[in-house]
Amino acid sequence: MKITKKQFLISSGLLLAGLFLGWLIFGNSSDHNSDEHLSPMEMDQHVQDTHTDESGETIWTCSMHPQIRESEPGNCPICGMELIPASSPGAEASEDDYSMVMTASAARLADIQTTPVIHEIPQKELSLPGRIQVDERRITRITTHFPGRIRDLKIDFTGAPIRKGEVMATIYSPELIAAQRELLEAAKQKERNPRLYELTRQKFRLWEFTDEQIQAIEERGTIQNELEILSPTNGFVLSRNIAEEQHVTEGTVIYEVANLDRIWVVMEAYEDDISWIRLGHAITFRTRNNPGQQFEATVNWIDPVVDPLKRTVGVRADLANPGNQLKPDMLVRGNLTTTMDTEKLMIPSSSILWTGPRSLVYIKDTSAEVPRYEVREVVLGVRAGDFYVIEEGVEEGEEVVFNGAFRIDSEMQLADRFSMMNREPGRGAIRLHDHGGVEMNDADMEEMDDQDRNEMDAQQEMDTHTIEGTTDNFREDFKALLTHYLDGKEALFNSDANAVSEAFQQAAEELELIGMHRMGGDAHVRWMGQYEAIEVHLNQILETENMERRHEGFALLSQVLIEAVNNYRIPGVVYHQYCPMVDASWLSSEEQIQNPYAPDTMPNCGEVIERIEQ
Repeated sequence: MKITKKQFLISSGLLLAGLFLGWLIFGNSSDHNSDEHLSPMEMDQHVQDTHTDESGETIWTCSMHPQIRESEPGNCPICGMELIPASSPGAEASEDDYSMVMTASAARLADIQTTPVIHEIPQKELSLPGRIQVDERRITRITTHFPGRIRDLKIDFTGAPIRKGEVMATIYSPELIAAQRELLEAAKQKERNPRLYELTRQKFRLWEFTDEQIQAIEERGTIQNELEILSPTNGFVLSRNIAEEQHVTEGTVIYEVANLDRIWVVMEAYEDDISWIRLGHAITFRTRNNPGQQFEATVNWIDPVVDPLKRTVGVRADLANPGNQLKPDMLVRGNLTTTMDTEKLMIPSSSILWTGPRSLVYIKDTSAEVPRYEVREVVLGVRAGDFYVIEEGVEEGEEVVFNGAFRIDSEMQLADRFSMMNREPGRGAIRLHDHGGVEMNDADMEEMDDQDRNEMDAQQEMDTHTIEGTTDNFREDFKALLTHYLDGKEALFNSDANAVSEAFQQAAEELELIGMHRMGGDAHVRWMGQYEAIEVHLNQILETENMERRHEGFALLSQVLIEAVNNYRIPGVVYHQYCPMVDASWLSSEEQIQNPYAPDTMPNCGEVIERIEQ
């Protein structure tokens, strides 16, 4: 059949209309599905911002590594992620050695979060471990003023309560008999020689006999072979240093009596918290036996010397103790809320990237159309809870990265830009990590002056010096303590709070079984200090559920145990490991690095400082 021109045009029009309708239904639907996660504004931006080269071809990049530029789609050569179209030049922010530009999707995937730098008065709540102590000013040492022999011991046990004027013991002394004879003779002639009479009475007063006792001697008129020693104060017997029929010399301390109507509460403030504490600050505390009752006191003394083992300073308050409710050596937990006098710039502690002498933060460029982050060196002030005071490096209102900063820094390092690991961009990325290990580069060594090297050498010599007098039984018991510590380290790495508590509670019980008085000589002296330090740091770990505070206690505990393992040559093999990113050490039973301080962000950061084998 012959087709007319009119029929041909109609057929062609219908065909073209069908093709156009099919494209609308299927082709456009496919494009829509590929971008269905985008809002209309994002879709427009996605279309407009696609970057092409001079020939009009699309350039592909990685959302996590914007420095990658490929002419065709595929996978990122660094991380293996699927490449996406690059943003157009007009939408990109400028990059340099101190900044990094990321796509919006990359920032979302890395969970980059920022917060403004604030300008407020820093406030901090300190939780301080401590114990009740006897007020040293209320201790009376009762001594003998002449040689003699103790006959009848009335107060015969430590801890006995005693009242002023109560008989503590009787004493026989030839000097005392002679003095009674002189007194009786002088009493007969006191009208004719009152000065001699007064001098003989004064001798008894200097020997701490009361006027009533002296008067009784005169009234009896006979010499007594034994006289009573009376208590000069109220209190409790802290120590009894005599027994019946024991001979004593002049100046012998026979009793120590403490008046407990007022006592001291002495807290241990960690070195980092010293600047927050002032005389006159109010402090509250609770005891273990009655945690529901709160006591209040005022700080009236701060130790001028830092304990070299505990790295703490004593903070003391005194208070009334009616009914002897608070007993010496009770453990307490104190709380002190303090503020600074002026406002300071502050940022979250999670924003800080520690690099030894330097600290870095990342600032978001709020003027850029796409996410751009700039690295800054900052001068840190004191810590205020979850914040740090910044003395220099940021301005109020700037947006600082508090989540994801480590990821940005990793990208900076890969791009050979200024970062934690790269002091001099452009020389090639500096790799300090080698299978989890860390080395000091030349710049680090140059910054260490002769004094630092000498101190480091002295510390290493002290840590590895074997203490004479260590016993094999002590070594075996300490090894059990060390086993619980290593279990605690594993629990910290696994972020298992219950296992952390269980391991370090067992370590505390093992420490109590070891006791303080296990050895003699130099070993005894060194262990006494280490014992107290270990006890304090274990208490810090056990008395808080805050993982950051537990890490602080674990770091201090590790320092003491590393020294002790070397001092006493504990049998077995352990590895002294160190991470410069957190500036902390630990002991491990395995050579493989498992960082207990940053298991989520830097699980393999660290190096083996020493393999300790005995």
